[in-house]
Amino acid sequence: MTTKVKKRITGKLSSDRMKRKVFISTAASVLSLTLYISGGSSYAATSNHVQLNGAAPMAAKHGTLIGHTNSSTKSSLTIALQLRNSDKLDHFIDSLSDPSSPNYKHFISPEEFKSQYGPTDETVTNVKSYLTSKGFKVQDVSANNAFISVSGTTGQMEDAFGVTINNYKNSKGQTYYSNAQAPMIPAEFSGVITDVEGMNNEAHYTHPKISKTSPYVNQKPAAVIPNVGSGPAGGYTPDELKGAYGVSALASAGYTGSGQTVAVMELDGYKATNTTNYSNYYGLGSPAPTNVYIDGYNGAAGQAELEVELDIEVINAIAPKAQVIVYEAPNTDRGLIDNYQKIASDNLAKTISVSWGIGEQRISSATMNSLHTIFQQYATQGQSIFAASGDHGAYDSGGSTLEVDSPANDPYVTGVGGTHLNLSGSSYSSETIWSDTTSRWGGGGGLSKVYTMPSFQSGTGVQNMYTNGYRQVPDVSADADPSTGYSIYSGGSWTVVGGTSAAAPLWAGIAALNNQYAAANGKGNLGEANPTLYRMFNTVQTFPAYHDITSGDNLFYRATTGYDLASGIGTPDAYNLIRDINSPSGGTGGGTELITNGGFENGQSPWVESSTNGQQLITTQPHSGSYSAYLNGYNKSTDIIYQTVTIPSTATSASLTFWTCVSTKERKHPYDYFYAQVRNTSGSGLSTLLTLNDGTAAGWVQHSFNLLDYKGQTIQIAFKGTNNSSNPTDFFVDDVSLQVQ
Repeated sequence: MTTKVKKRITGKLSSDRMKRKVFISTAASVLSLTLYISGGSSYAATSNHVQLNGAAPMAAKHGTLIGHTNSSTKSSLTIALQLRNSDKLDHFIDSLSDPSSPNYKHFISPEEFKSQYGPTDETVTNVKSYLTSKGFKVQDVSANNAFISVSGTTGQMEDAFGVTINNYKNSKGQTYYSNAQAPMIPAEFSGVITDVEGMNNEAHYTHPKISKTSPYVNQKPAAVIPNVGSGPAGGYTPDELKGAYGVSALASAGYTGSGQTVAVMELDGYKATNTTNYSNYYGLGSPAPTNVYIDGYNGAAGQAELEVELDIEVINAIAPKAQVIVYEAPNTDRGLIDNYQKIASDNLAKTISVSWGIGEQRISSATMNSLHTIFQQYATQGQSIFAASGDHGAYDSGGSTLEVDSPANDPYVTGVGGTHLNLSGSSYSSETIWSDTTSRWGGGGGLSKVYTMPSFQSGTGVQNMYTNGYRQVPDVSADADPSTGYSIYSGGSWTVVGGTSAAAPLWAGIAALNNQYAAANGKGNLGEANPTLYRMFNTVQTFPAYHDITSGDNLFYRATTGYDLASGIGTPDAYNLIRDINSPSGGTGGGTELITNGGFENGQSPWVESSTNGQQLITTQPHSGSYSAYLNGYNKSTDIIYQTVTIPSTATSASLTFWTCVSTKERKHPYDYFYAQVRNTSGSGLSTLLTLNDGTAAGWVQHSFNLLDYKGQTIQIAFKGTNNSSNPTDFFVDDVSLQVQ
């Protein structure tokens, strides 16, 4: 056979790591012009300044203009810098959760993260010099060199970044200031400075209050009356939650979170007397939380007090002996970023719970990129983060637009959806998706418009009628319906609380138990949770780890068998899940592999090739390793590669997985096609598992199919591509696996 010339695939098509990167749309980068009003900056953009990409002033966009902010108003900024070696970072993180990698669970320290990925000291010095030349005072440089905090005035902001700072009022009646334009930065810092936070002080991150004090406590009517649970005001108690989700057996074995630390990221304060009363009433003996205050926050309990106490008390319920650290910052973009970064720099908590969020379309790309940078550091340091997926169902901002919540949308974050939980006594009975069409409440879920689908997101149901190549939310779920809510003590009385803000700390508590169990059995921390959680879902384990939620909807997406956009991969049986994760096989399932040379690292054999022009179908454009199969890429072509296998008649599972990558020059669609097929030994088709075309071009994407229907049969696993007479399309296949049990 002759060897055809291979085309290089560039950008996100050629790199799996790009599946975790923020995709900044053209629309997000094109910023509207805003007229300067009296009192604004006289700054004029010159050829040596450029606009900061993705930094559209979201706070100004939805506010009503009041007037110009006094230029002497004191404020602070956090400047985000681009990481070094970012092209290698995602691959390193992937290796940390790959049981076959020598890096598996070899997490690094903040100091190592700085030395390997942080901006250089020279870069930091240059940016600091610019900021001080504009009158700012440097307050702090983060431990990873990626964030510089400075203090100054709004007038200095206007001068340094070419913006006007105005006062606005939002729909809630809140007044705040914000920049009216995206910041301008010196051209020399293009690609160095990635975000500027602190130009607005709007409190727009939410922690919804899905609760109502029981009428049994205050004798007043309640919008939500709990109908289950044995708490003083109704609602599920710690023992009932443990019984529901398989935690009781862990507690009986002594796994209570001892020696573990859980961080809760908060943008409000709480009253310690309430959390103490909760622990004392239920006999938990939980250590008192410790507090870390960021950006001058004083710890005062505000309107979101109940929600902060909810986070702490649910963690106490599941992992009562874990130490909870409450990180508190002002409810601003800057406060949010600085809070997350402090958790990374401290590196004290290996589990992080987040119940604060915002609609993905209401946060700037620059802010989301800053969050993503921090979440990457969490992953390298072995820190798991669980975030509520939102409480407006498929409409995260509460309107009529389908939207997911940030930060649950980030692939490095485990998004937690919501269910309605029923018990039988104190044991699990059943669950449905949480939704209330009257109040428009429900567990958040849907498709990101920012992040492409990460490599770990695969398995039954992941490829569904809504799949579009983007990240799907949630990943997992837990009880969130306030009618089957949590018994909580807040405001000096007992109440019942629901929402995914309760489901996220429940999962964080389970992760803390896992880390205690792992340490006791010579295993590593959970670390970035999603790859492991999906691996438990995709491979046959010794113990059934999840409850599959198959009924209900979240106001748009319905529950189905396997993964769905309303409940993710399901709710936990913690005892089973933790034993599977920490099994001798490392949770890899221990199945039998039927495909030989599935990564094409050993050439063609035993694959059989057929090509229109007699082309060699193995190339150096891999998903992993050094080689992959390459179909088509030239006009008027039909290429096929297949392998023959026999699925044992005794098989109880047969899971086929493989990766595809599609690159095309077609301008109109569709003309060129790719098929994954099951064929008989004569080459006749039994089933077409997957059809792609030039219109579905995307980077490396994993696919998974159940082939148990073919047990006892000898079949061909075949991949076929066709190109028409113009504008060729490349189809790549790699890492083909057929695991049977």
